[in-house]
Amino acid sequence: MIYFFLILINLIFLFFFNSIERLINIFDSPNNKKIHSKKISLLGGLIFLLNISIYLIYIIIFKSSSLNDIFGFTSNASNIIFVLSILSLFLIGFLDDKKDLSPSIRILFLIFIIIINLLITPEINISIIKLSFTDTFLIHNYSYFWTLLCFLLFINAFNFFDGINIQISGLIFAMCSFFLIKNIFFDFFLVILIANTFFLYLNYKSQTFLGNSGSFFLPFMFGALFISAYNNNINITSDEIVILMLIPGMDLLRLFFQRIINNSNPLKGDREHIHHYLLKKYSHTSAALINQLLIWVPYLFFQIYGNFYFAFLMQITAYILIVKRYKS
Repeated sequence: MIYFFLILINLIFLFFFNSIERLINIFDSPNNKKIHSKKISLLGGLIFLLNISIYLIYIIIFKSSSLNDIFGFTSNASNIIFVLSILSLFLIGFLDDKKDLSPSIRILFLIFIIIINLLITPEINISIIKLSFTDTFLIHNYSYFWTLLCFLLFINAFNFFDGINIQISGLIFAMCSFFLIKNIFFDFFLVILIANTFFLYLNYKSQTFLGNSGSFFLPFMFGALFISAYNNNINITSDEIVILMLIPGMDLLRLFFQRIINNSNPLKGDREHIHHYLLKKYSHTSAALINQLLIWVPYLFFQIYGNFYFAFLMQITAYILIVKRYKS
């Protein structure tokens, strides 16, 4: 029942979208670093937050369930802090979309919120490394630092990948498939799937972008639930999660070091992402779909055959060939 209600709410949102975007009045204006030619609203994050909020209220009031059943955390404090962190990151991103906060302020907020969650919620702390091709090992005293680093890399890679229409939606679909295929947090990720479908439609029509309000809280949420699932399920390994984020991760690391070498701010945007290179030859949709294939094909191969080495080599080779061929 809740899913039909969410679909109805999203349809109403679509119907009144033009009025909503004028009322909220947050737009991304074109400049020499961006590829769109008109100002576009930044309400994608609001679509996801609206769906998540309605679902959580429904579960608590009508199902009499606790948040423990949704996120896999064992304490009420962990669940409350997690939900408040999602709201806080949405608001920080919303403010950034409106006022354009400095990168240093954004990163400090992110670090603070992540650390608070790590101190309160042991389920999202990576203390053990499970790989499909070698023995499990512990990282002991480095676990908090390693987890914080993983969160920051994940959030920034996600943000970097949000560069052209439908590209980030494809990544969200891929990450949702991880949870749905494994039947982990199934109901919750059906909600994310519904929200992403409506966001995809608006994004494809160039009516809205995800915005920092979405690109802050969504990767934090996905990252925390990846780790929660990883810690609570013996059959999930680190490398299958890596395969999902390897292409955005490689683009992040390449641009980070490339900007440092060129004496530019590594956190400032430019037009050197892999999708910018693809756009030199392909349309927006084709470029986004090529990047989706770089994620989906190796990921599905790994899920079917369990061969990390081949999937990893497939992604690395394809990424290097594209950058080398289309960079100049």
